[in-house]
Amino acid sequence: MAKTSSHKPKLTQNERDEIIRLATEEKISYTDIAKMMGCSIPNISYLMKKHKEREATKQKKEEARNKANPNRGEYPTDPISFRIGKLLEIESDIQFARDEKVIHTLGSLHKLHLSLHDELRTFIEASKDIHGATPEQLKIEIVDAIHALPPILKKQVMDELLVDGSNVVRLKTQ
Repeated sequence: MAKTSSHKPKLTQNERDEIIRLATEEKISYTDIAKMMGCSIPNISYLMKKHKEREATKQKKEEARNKANPNRGEYPTDPISFRIGKLLEIESDIQFARDEKVIHTLGSLHKLHLSLHDELRTFIEASKDIHGATPEQLKIEIVDAIHALPPILKKQVMDELLVDGSNVVRLKTQ
């Protein structure tokens, strides 16, 4: 004679989501939820325990990230500042993985950290080459910087340059 199972098959993801919603938002007891969903109270209890653990882990990770980079989400347009912010985020993820003993992710986080760090160094070196690479480019940058000053500061700079003209190179302006 074949044995028949009296228990319900595994809960679907929608049923699990509904149980979590009923317990957290509606504040319905585990007993009532078990009756409504046709499963056992220990099943509901286990599901809620796992849900609370996931939420606590999310909260810890978010706190670690906020602590490492309080301005997270406000990424600068400057590629160097952006990479520095990302390095700080990855650093907090590495620390979180260590604290939670999630060893399997550490290797990939370390590789990402090193890769981004190398990229940052490349950008910093490239930015040094960009500013004033030639005397002509440097002159253009200086003139543009002076033109961008507020009128009062612009006048002060010009007055300072005109006091002793021995070290001043006259630049053509547009």
